[in-house]
Amino acid sequence: MSTRLCAVCNGIFTGLLVINWRMPHHQSVASFRRSAEEGCYICRSVSVKLQDMVSHGEDKDEDEDEDDDYDYYTEFTWDLPMPTAERRLVCGPYTEHGDLSIRFMKSHLIIFFRLISTASPDAPIRSVDPRAGLTDQAVMETARSWLKKCRQNHELCGPVDPAFNPTRLIYIHDESSVQLIETKKEVKSHAYVAFSHCWGKSEALKLLQDDLDKGTRGNIEELRSLIQVQSLPTSYREAISVSLALGFRHIWIDSLCIMQNSRDDWAKESAMMQDVYANSSLNLCASAAADSSEASFQRRDLGVYVPLNIEPRWTGILDGDPKKGKPGPLPSYLHWIKPKLVINNLHGMEIDNSPLNLRAWVVQERILSRRHLFMTNHQLWWECRDTLASEAFPAGDPESFDEECEEDRVQYYALNTPGQHSPHHGAVLDGSLVGQTDRARGRLARHPPYKQLSEDKMTYLWNCLVKHYSWCDLTYPHDKLPALSGLAQMFSVIRGPGFSLDGNSYLAGIWRPQLRRGLCWKSYSGGFYNYMQIRWHRPDPYRAPSWSWASVEGPVTAAPSRARPIFSVVDAKVLHEDERYKAGTVKGSILHLRSRLLGPLSIRDGKSSYPGLTISPSQQVDSRVREAIDAAEWKISWDEGYVNLKKYFISYLDKLPHTVHQDGIIKGTDAVRKMVRLEDLAEEPRIRLFMVFITRSDALYSYSVRSTGYDEYVDGLMLCQVVNTPGLEGVDEGVVFQRVGYFEKGGPIHSEVLDLIPERTIAII
Repeated sequence: MSTRLCAVCNGIFTGLLVINWRMPHHQSVASFRRSAEEGCYICRSVSVKLQDMVSHGEDKDEDEDEDDDYDYYTEFTWDLPMPTAERRLVCGPYTEHGDLSIRFMKSHLIIFFRLISTASPDAPIRSVDPRAGLTDQAVMETARSWLKKCRQNHELCGPVDPAFNPTRLIYIHDESSVQLIETKKEVKSHAYVAFSHCWGKSEALKLLQDDLDKGTRGNIEELRSLIQVQSLPTSYREAISVSLALGFRHIWIDSLCIMQNSRDDWAKESAMMQDVYANSSLNLCASAAADSSEASFQRRDLGVYVPLNIEPRWTGILDGDPKKGKPGPLPSYLHWIKPKLVINNLHGMEIDNSPLNLRAWVVQERILSRRHLFMTNHQLWWECRDTLASEAFPAGDPESFDEECEEDRVQYYALNTPGQHSPHHGAVLDGSLVGQTDRARGRLARHPPYKQLSEDKMTYLWNCLVKHYSWCDLTYPHDKLPALSGLAQMFSVIRGPGFSLDGNSYLAGIWRPQLRRGLCWKSYSGGFYNYMQIRWHRPDPYRAPSWSWASVEGPVTAAPSRARPIFSVVDAKVLHEDERYKAGTVKGSILHLRSRLLGPLSIRDGKSSYPGLTISPSQQVDSRVREAIDAAEWKISWDEGYVNLKKYFISYLDKLPHTVHQDGIIKGTDAVRKMVRLEDLAEEPRIRLFMVFITRSDALYSYSVRSTGYDEYVDGLMLCQVVNTPGLEGVDEGVVFQRVGYFEKGGPIHSEVLDLIPERTIAII
């Protein structure tokens, strides 16, 4: 029994232990809320998680009645080994014995707890003072111990190039004053902290140059003289205080170290982000602050995060339906362990789902840096290439010893190993240093030799990066490619000559050697995103070619790539606003490919592609093709709209320059973006839809009785043409295409039908 549990939750640990079966928990919202408010560990934890989901929009339902007690009830389920197995998962110094899940009905919420025990003195679980402030002695002593241990024992966690200096740094005199310094005037390098934070909407001090056209007065001389810390926003002041407490005198803050009104300085410095973060001694992260005016430790509710000691009083165990099964004796280990209950995925709750981690720039900051100190709502977290720890688990979070949970995080760190330094500073890639997972503990192996990551793994990692990055927010939409430029540089160095940025191998977020696969992406609304009202759209002004995922604002994912490509790339080029920065902003692009092109297509009432609508080829298309297409079930992922609500539109660039067919240049021309709802497309005679087929695969278990050919699945791009002659039949040879979606064939189509569709060389912008 536990005094930190309500009567209902104490019942989970009393009497017959039923596993693998949903059991009743709180039967009304009033009962649940009362227990949460009174401090029940389980109910309070579920309540905090539910509040977090609502704040992120995941759990919104306009039709919900919060006082509907019948719908708001909870259930619990135990997942424990049966007595014959007595399996236990050893996670470093911790032992995991099973999972408890609480299902909060009608809200899509399931929160998991782990039942763990500690058998090692190396696994302290600390009770943290909830009244302690960020820079209190005990809190900072924990942070200093992490940093000291890492510096002394983790040879792979240090800066890539200790001699590197950012162009500018903030020198910390004391708690009250700092100043801007330019490092080219310095004779030595400096150990510095890099600060990751959300700008938000609050006005903060920025580094500016003189701009006579806009009447802006520069302030670089003032900042070189002295900056009063009290004049800086809250999160900046916290960062300076923590840096000083950890023994650092230098900190890099983007708004104060990059001229915010100089396009040239911003382009140069953003291209150096890989070096700034890879060479920092520590990346200090204001995870809890959605705005620079907000503080950390805003809700230091450690009653939720410090594990709960449990004294179960189970009398037996039963697997499955209590009405049908027969109880048996408890597994022997449940008689002698001293278990603790801890919320699963604490790291995800406090860091991965924090306001900071939803900022696009932070994706590369997180991967490029070697050490992180996260300032969250509740506690400090430490993450380096070896250790993931928190104030509650200072020797290591239990999940960090779980190989399956750690693998992808470790593999990202593996990309950023010594020797994989930016080519701007002349470091040479040592391919043997690309890391692997230590099979015993799920950690990055500490000593060479390291295993080279496979081509498939590298492609998988890039696709994972794109998927996560596409979900994140940008204050300025035109930063989409620059905010990923540091990771693009890193991948370029790792992958070798065929991926050189100087060789134009990076095409607005897609790698040229992987272009045939890179075109296979689609808007993503599955899982978490099903419960959020997101507007997928292509922003104005132009920032990327329509065939690149970077053109769309909203979550995207790589389409399944088991199929083989059936098109050829004739030519592809991307033109940058400044050609010195091959991963920077784009002013135009054009892709020439040759494949089977079907269209124009008409939209009419039907059963697929969009509720109440279906696509159909025009009468000029071969009747056999038209019949097969009309009969087919097509799954079309339109690029734009409220995808999860199945309300779609397409946008297109109009008034294109006559030279776009040759050079692809858009930015700086009279081109304008227009939008039309999908159901209104029939009223727009200038807009015509096409399908271009890009992959095909044999239909599994398809044994056709036809004399020739075979059945296949096909995927491809939905394209539009904006024609100047609406009555023209067929393809307007002088007009470029623009991507508007991705299609997949819901069932097989015969190869003979595909062969009837003519091949064309087309240009897509």
